[in-house]
Amino acid sequence: MNKFITGKKLESAVYDIIWQAEKTLLIVSPYIRLDYYFKELFDHHQNNPEVHIVLVFGKNETAVNRSLSKNDFDYFKKFPNISIIYVSNLHAKYYGNERKGVITSINLHDHSFKNNIEFGIYSERTVINQLIRDTDEDAWNECLDIAHNNDVVFVKRPIFESKKFIINIGKHYIKSDILYDSTEHFYGNASIKYKSKKLDDFPEIIESEAGYRPEREEIKENNKQKTGTKKEVTKNYLNAEEPQQGYCIRTGEPIPFNPSYPLSRYAWKTWNEFANPDYPEKYCHKTGKPSYGKTSFRYPIL
Repeated sequence: MNKFITGKKLESAVYDIIWQAEKTLLIVSPYIRLDYYFKELFDHHQNNPEVHIVLVFGKNETAVNRSLSKNDFDYFKKFPNISIIYVSNLHAKYYGNERKGVITSINLHDHSFKNNIEFGIYSERTVINQLIRDTDEDAWNECLDIAHNNDVVFVKRPIFESKKFIINIGKHYIKSDILYDSTEHFYGNASIKYKSKKLDDFPEIIESEAGYRPEREEIKENNKQKTGTKKEVTKNYLNAEEPQQGYCIRTGEPIPFNPSYPLSRYAWKTWNEFANPDYPEKYCHKTGKPSYGKTSFRYPIL
């Protein structure tokens, strides 16, 4: 259900969205300036690699510092799982997590929260309405599209020790790595050449098998498969055909083929509320054929 909010109710809604995020915190705001209270809210997630902070800011193409100061930008770099995206013509504002969101006029700027008259449309997903697509669902998807279709400035991802046959269950966090940082271009010398990157160029998490001890039978089986010369193996690998198009295992709609992410963005948001990797789904990710409950997030292909 959508509600019109303003004043203290709007402020509280934004504060709750930041504080209560458990999986994804999506913030779209052309101007960002943090006071001590905002930092207190964000610091709630500074040691939690499970929360992916997606920060989209914009405006002031020739002076990015006016939209997001270098000090605040450096502050966000400390989070273990964060993506920062720049959109030069951004004017929209949105705050959302996996359960609630607000489409609003207010920037993530301490002055706006303390002095301005601002409005917003608030929506919260409950057990009753979780299967009903609403305005917030559309806003969430539109903001994700904006994030995915514009240049990233900074990307940092958590590294987990992978456990064979287990997805997102009992993960052991090792550390976080910076995968991309174009700070020098945006805040230093804009003439410095850099390669444009998008969110889809980076994984959502990184898995490391450094702590995994293989069984003797696995090594024996792997060695059986290592036949042919290095040249032949390389040739076979390059010639291997992998489908470019896949299908959402929940809705059946066409999406990029990626067994690690076999859901559309809309379906992922509903799946992510419970994040059950074994929940029976309806379609095969590779062929799009009905699976009659035989596929799941863990096993998306028939």
